[in-house]
Amino acid sequence: LLDNFWQVLKNTDNPNQHVIAIRGTVNTTPSILADLLLPLVKARIGIKGFPLSINLARDEGDSKVVAGVHAGFLLGLLLMLVTTDRPLAATLTELALNPDAEIYITGHSQGASLALLLTSLVNHTGAFKSTYKTYAFAPAKPGNDHYAYDLDQVASVMGFCYSVVNSQGWVPQVPLTLQTFGTVNTPNPVYEFSGQVNPAIPAELKKLLEEFDEGFKAVWNDIKNLLEKIIGDLKADVPKATFALTASGVGAQGDATFEASTFTSLLDDLLSMLLPSLNYAKAGALVPVFAQPGGNPADKKYNQFDFFWQHHLCNYLHYLTQQYGPEAGGCLRALI
Repeated sequence: LLDNFWQVLKNTDNPNQHVIAIRGTVNTTPSILADLLLPLVKARIGIKGFPLSINLARDEGDSKVVAGVHAGFLLGLLLMLVTTDRPLAATLTELALNPDAEIYITGHSQGASLALLLTSLVNHTGAFKSTYKTYAFAPAKPGNDHYAYDLDQVASVMGFCYSVVNSQGWVPQVPLTLQTFGTVNTPNPVYEFSGQVNPAIPAELKKLLEEFDEGFKAVWNDIKNLLEKIIGDLKADVPKATFALTASGVGAQGDATFEASTFTSLLDDLLSMLLPSLNYAKAGALVPVFAQPGGNPADKKYNQFDFFWQHHLCNYLHYLTQQYGPEAGGCLRALI
């Protein structure tokens, strides 16, 4: 439904090794819309009537600010998990039955952001427990700072999740971040833990904050309205999709199936899980490559403007191999 494409490949020389490779954005309306579905939604959601919880971060208790993820990327992940005749959730459950399985997760651009969310999912879902290692190339920011903290704690600091970024690439710099004090942990100088405004702040500062919040709300409401429209269009297309995931496919008891009506209900639920925030952050242990500034040398020859010039996967292979050695480019060369 959002033109996501992925493959699960097995190493013929080592049958315990698999790689899940996820494609990035392509030039179709659904694929581009997935990038534009900007609002953050809660990183922990339940699916009514089906034994599969989507937990992409730990339970943060009474925290006023919680982990949130990019709505479009979350929808892409959900569709990968439950649709087509070989839903990814069932494949992950099957792979987890092998105690010696080594599973690599990788992707580029939008696919890299989905790879990061998938890394969070497998680390927070018991049914998918295996040994995973993730290489994300040029990911857009997948969630807020609380989400990034969680992913880095469960995977990155132990060397199991890397984000390779280009110093001249623009995709890892988006979505653009617009932060307010409402997305800062409480208590802070403006808000008490309860969420009430600190009565001690000067009236001039309070007025300034109120004006800033009003501007943010206007931007937020426009983005929320766009999300509601796109989800409405997506719901109209849901009956055309194939839903083949069963309860037994994810190791649960019973005959429950994941159907179009279940997914439609989930889309409605997502709108109630929106976080009033546009505070995005990078996630994954950063592996920077330092690129040469400039345009595509072929642009002059073909008289074209290539705004993805620094983002191309082969550029990443060139700089990764040049700056970290031939072995470092091995996994990326396999992806290409």
